[in-house]
Amino acid sequence: MFRRSLATFSLLTLFSLLLGVCWARGEASIEVGFRRALYPDKERIVLVLGERVDYRVLLLENPKRIVVDIIGVSVKLPQGIATRVGKHQWGTRLVLERNYGTVKAFSLEDPFRIVLDIYAPSEKEKADDDSLIAILDPTVLKVLGYTHEHQKKERVISERVKTRVISQLKTVVIDPGHGGHDPGAIGVDGIKEKDVNLAIAKKLAKLLAEDGRFRVVMTRKDDTFVTLQERAHIALRNRADLLVSIHANASPKGVSEHARGTYIFAISSEAAQKKKEQIVRNDSYAKLALGVADLPISARKVLADLAMDVTLYESVAFAQKLAKAINTELGRNVEFKGVQRAGFAVLKTPGIPSVLVEVGFITNPTEARLMTQEDFQEKMAKAIYGAIVEYFFPSSQKVTSVQEAYEAEAKP
Repeated sequence: MFRRSLATFSLLTLFSLLLGVCWARGEASIEVGFRRALYPDKERIVLVLGERVDYRVLLLENPKRIVVDIIGVSVKLPQGIATRVGKHQWGTRLVLERNYGTVKAFSLEDPFRIVLDIYAPSEKEKADDDSLIAILDPTVLKVLGYTHEHQKKERVISERVKTRVISQLKTVVIDPGHGGHDPGAIGVDGIKEKDVNLAIAKKLAKLLAEDGRFRVVMTRKDDTFVTLQERAHIALRNRADLLVSIHANASPKGVSEHARGTYIFAISSEAAQKKKEQIVRNDSYAKLALGVADLPISARKVLADLAMDVTLYESVAFAQKLAKAINTELGRNVEFKGVQRAGFAVLKTPGIPSVLVEVGFITNPTEARLMTQEDFQEKMAKAIYGAIVEYFFPSSQKVTSVQEAYEAEAKP
């Protein structure tokens, strides 16, 4: 009896192992592109998979490691990449040994990419984190306590499994154009562009804040003047994932019913090339754009290319989603154009996808009065909000923040 049981157990074990081998051999296998860029304040790693996959990104301590688990797929990295690769029945594990301070992880579509932004430890960041604790909501404190006590060895910072995604907060900078002594364009009845811009921006900020998946930063919250350079600085200092600048258009012919509609601007290829050259040749702008000026010309060229490529291509991707959202929500004609004008400084923020939307023509009497109405402002804010959500979190996915994902477990 014992021998029969042992034989049966051995056969079952062998059968299970064979099944595992067959499963492993039968799983999907893809070659992964690996891109790496060094910035003054961070290292960016991009895994280009081409097709959408389930994944999660973990932070491990003692020693510090960043782990990317790719589910159900066997991946092959290019030779010479300093990354440990482990093959498992459930998929592939990539391990990067990094002494990180902060890590931001997210995915992008078309083609599907997993992006890691790795920031070095900073004493200032530690102090900032401590000062924030005093103003956090008690529920958030409870979540932080849970993740600190129960997740010391493993902390999920980004995950996509089936239709569910766990994500860090995305930082969106909202830039209401003009302000203070700069009224922008002035339309009929003395309607000022700066007031329209701020009203829509505040409504957008409210929608994003209520969503819970975004950290919202405004370049101005009231009728104050902020320079174009400072607006760009705000986006850079806050490590923005996206910048949206809100304006109203004006016809060079003055008051006219003919000029109408919404325009969306993103930096053009020509403007991006000029900005790259400016970063390479101008020490003061290299300091502004890259955070440091004492770099060899060859290094500046590489960093400028990487930064402006992100700005160019991702800005266009978001602008297209925004055009569709505005057309759907408001039924307005939307023209999408590249920008070459130097005055649009906020679109030239290296490494940050940025668009400028001119919601309507303030020199058109009908549109000017429309833009002062709460209903129009709310619909425009809703359209921009919808595009932002669709850009970061495609509609096929259910997305929750990291804190929300662990909140239930944090409750007593």
